[in-house]
Amino acid sequence: MKRKKFLKTLLGASALITMDGFSTLANAIAPNNSDNNSTEFASYGAIHLNNTSLEKSTHFWTKIVGMKQRKVSENMAEFGTETTTLVVVHQTATKAFKKGYSGLYHFAIHAPNLAEFASMIQRLNTHKYPYAPIDHTMSKSIYLDDPDGINVEFTLETPERFKRVVTTGGLRIEGTDGVIRSASEHLEVNEILKILKGDESKHIISKDTFLGHVHLYANNVVHSNTFYKQIGFLQFNYLPQYMYADLSAGGTYQHRIVMNSWHGTNKPLAPKENAGLRHFQINYKNKEKFTAAIAKLPKKEEKNGDFWTFDPTGNKILLTNKT
Repeated sequence: MKRKKFLKTLLGASALITMDGFSTLANAIAPNNSDNNSTEFASYGAIHLNNTSLEKSTHFWTKIVGMKQRKVSENMAEFGTETTTLVVVHQTATKAFKKGYSGLYHFAIHAPNLAEFASMIQRLNTHKYPYAPIDHTMSKSIYLDDPDGINVEFTLETPERFKRVVTTGGLRIEGTDGVIRSASEHLEVNEILKILKGDESKHIISKDTFLGHVHLYANNVVHSNTFYKQIGFLQFNYLPQYMYADLSAGGTYQHRIVMNSWHGTNKPLAPKENAGLRHFQINYKNKEKFTAAIAKLPKKEEKNGDFWTFDPTGNKILLTNKT
């Protein structure tokens, strides 16, 4: 199912699905914290991207996003907070990102609080950089593209606002405030910006900002979902009939690794000359979870105690156990 058809279904085209289908979907999306601990067992390290221009990427990640340039060489640059690298750009692509392939759908930079999220938006407004504001109830989000067309999301986690899925009259979300909204409501950014007391656009992003989730184009959602469960992630939504699934690493915010096949099933990865995902890192916070994950990998390569592998789509992943 293509992305537009999925969203049309998701946001209320009830004639397209039987009530049994709605019931299944509602049960899948309803919060299930029984298997989730308050402390997450894994987090992301830096995400590595192939881009066409280090100069354009540097301008984007420093001036537009507000990250600090932490390291630079002839063909590589690292960006992040004062203390942590979040994004690493490699000038190895000769063509821009192109849709229609498997690989990266988008990745999300998560703000630690509302004020920091507001400053992200203010910086975009200051530079008149285009973005799409969306309210998912469990999160507030801004979507924008980097210079090569790679989609980036700025996110503020708000799982405390989510109550349940409503299936009458179409599929919608009820918040804990009792208000029923679409699954992708317009986000009122002006209300968020009111929290700011001045111009925060020139400041480096907070040291507590982090890479919070990765959303992939999978060539087969069933296979990819099984893989991430095998390496320890916990099921949140599993909707193969809609070519979508997401999983958590424990905790109250359960949208950590996400996949869809809205671009079509069995699509190959983009050619190496195209901008896109190079690899991403999953860091396990305890040895037991890490050891169990490594044991489940069908293929892996060890380097200095870390392990490299590929998911069923072909996305390259570095698995680590660092504190």
